[in-house]
Amino acid sequence: MSKSCFWITPLTFISLLCPSGSNAQNATAARDWLTWGYDQERTGWNRGETTLSKDNVARLELKWKIQLATPPKEVALSTLTAPLVVEGVNTSQGRKTLVFVVGSDDTVFAIDADTGAVLWQKTFANKLTAPQTATWLCSNTQNATPVIDKAKGILYLNASDGKLRGLSLIDGEDRITPTDFIVPFARNWSLNLIDDVIYSPSARGCGGVMAHFSAIDVSDPIRPQLSRFYTSGGRPAGAWGRGGMVRGPKGIYAQTADGLSDPASGIFGETVLALAPKQLRVIDSFTPSNWRYLNEKDLDLGSASPLVFPFQNRTLVASAAKEGVIYLLDANVLGGGAPEHSKPLYQSARLGNDEEMLGGRGVWGAMATYEDAQAGRFLYVPMWGPPSKNAPQFPHRYGDTPDGSVMAFRVSAEAQQLTLIPVWISRDMHVPDPPVVANGVVYAIQTGENTVQNPGRPGGDVTGGGGSQGSRGGGPQVPSGERVEQASATAAALKAAKFRATPVSNLVLYAFDAQTGKQLYSSEKIISSWVHYSEPVVAMGKIFVVSWDAHVYAFGLKP
Repeated sequence: MSKSCFWITPLTFISLLCPSGSNAQNATAARDWLTWGYDQERTGWNRGETTLSKDNVARLELKWKIQLATPPKEVALSTLTAPLVVEGVNTSQGRKTLVFVVGSDDTVFAIDADTGAVLWQKTFANKLTAPQTATWLCSNTQNATPVIDKAKGILYLNASDGKLRGLSLIDGEDRITPTDFIVPFARNWSLNLIDDVIYSPSARGCGGVMAHFSAIDVSDPIRPQLSRFYTSGGRPAGAWGRGGMVRGPKGIYAQTADGLSDPASGIFGETVLALAPKQLRVIDSFTPSNWRYLNEKDLDLGSASPLVFPFQNRTLVASAAKEGVIYLLDANVLGGGAPEHSKPLYQSARLGNDEEMLGGRGVWGAMATYEDAQAGRFLYVPMWGPPSKNAPQFPHRYGDTPDGSVMAFRVSAEAQQLTLIPVWISRDMHVPDPPVVANGVVYAIQTGENTVQNPGRPGGDVTGGGGSQGSRGGGPQVPSGERVEQASATAAALKAAKFRATPVSNLVLYAFDAQTGKQLYSSEKIISSWVHYSEPVVAMGKIFVVSWDAHVYAFGLKP
C-alpha cells in the first residue's frame, strides 16, 4: 500500500481511501447513515449518495412528515436524536429502508423511510429517582444518538437509566443483555461503534458524575466489558461535542471542555486527546498554548467534536470550538509531540466570536469535510454569529451574516506548508447545526433556537472570567450560604428552560453547491418549529430532519 492511502472501516464495509484524488471509493461506500456524522471519523460526508446532486436538488419537496408520540418538554431541548438510516431491513412487511430516532422519553421509533409510517416503537421506563432537579443543561433525559451495526442487525442505544441496549432492527427485540454503560441521568453524546467497542463521553456533571469517557466491548453480548477514563477529578474537562468520540489512526479522539491542563495530575482540560482503543489510556494530546485564556473566558474546546480525514501523505485532525479558531493537527503526532504538545500543523486566525461570548458564538457541534473529483479537499465550518473582523475575505459570499453561516475552506499544502484557503461563506443562517455533504452538495439546517444561556447577566453570555467554574452547571446558580427551597429551585429551573425553549426563528433546511456556496434549495416556509443539537441526514435519495416538537421530515425529489 502506498503511503498516500490508509484504511477506514465504517460500520459495514472496508474501503480504501486514496487522497490522491479519485472518488472510486464511492462505488463501495455505504449509502445509508448508520452513525452520527455518517462514519466513525465523523466526516459528515455520505460518499455513497448518488441520487441527489447539485443538478437536481432544486427539485426537492416534502415527501412526508410524522408527529411522534414523544411529548416535547421545555426542559429537554433535544426531543429527538438525529436520525439514522439503514437500507435492506427484512421486516414483516417486506424489505425496507428504516429511519431510527430515539425520543427524550426513552422511546425508540423505527420509521418506514418511504412512507413515514412507524413500523415499531419501544419505550424503556426509567423508575430511578434523579439526583438533581431537571434543567435545560441537565434534563435527566437520554441524549446520545444511537449507532447501528448493520452486519449484526442491531441498534445500540442507552436510555436515561444508563443501560446500553441492543435491539433488533426488525422488531426491537433485545439482542444483548441490558448492561450498565453510563451513570443514570448523566449527559453523554453520540455513540460510536468501532471494532465491536462502543464509545461515548459524559460531561456537564449531570447525574453527579465526573467527566469521563466510556468504552464497552460488545463482542460478547452476554458479558460486555466496560472501561472508563476520567479526564479530571470533577465536572470540568468533559467532552460534550455532538460527535462524541472519533476514530483515528492512533485510536479514539475527542476534545475536552474548560478545566486545568495538568497531564501529570491526570487533568486534561482544553485538550484534544488520543486514547488507546478499548483500554482508554492517553497516548497523545494537543493543548492550545492559550488554554488559560480559553479557560478564563469559557471558550472551551468542548463545544464541538474533532473530525479525521486523509490529506496527501498525512491523516489530519481538524478541531474548532467557541473561540472560532481552526486547528489542523497531525493525527499521528498531536501537538508536535513532547514536551509541549501545543504545536498544530496549522492555526487559523479568529473566524468568529470577537465578542468572546460563552454562548451563541463560534463553532458548535462539528465540522464536515469533502473531496471533489479533482482531489480538492474542503472543510465546512458552522459559525454562530457574524464573522470576525480578522476573518479572511471569501471569493464567494451571499450577503451579511449577522446570525451565522457555513464557511467553506480548501485545504492546501503549498511548499509543504498546510493552510486553509477561504472559498465561500453561505447566506445568513440563525446558528446552523453541523453541515453534511453528499455528491457535491452541502446540506445545513438553520436551527432557529435561542442561544442565550444567561438572560439575567449583563451582556447576556459575555463572560467575566472564571469560565471553568462559570454558569454551565446543572441548575440555577445560588449565592454561597443562601438556603433555597426545592420548590423555588424547581420554579427557577422551569423559568430558565422556558426561556431557552422559546425560539427566535424557525428550522430551515438549505442545500448549497459544495464548491461555490450557491443556494440550491431552501425549505423556508415548510417547518415552523426549531431544533437543538441535531444534523440533517442525507441517505437513499432523501434528507431527514427532526424538530423540537417531535416531528420527523423527509425531503426527496419531485417526480
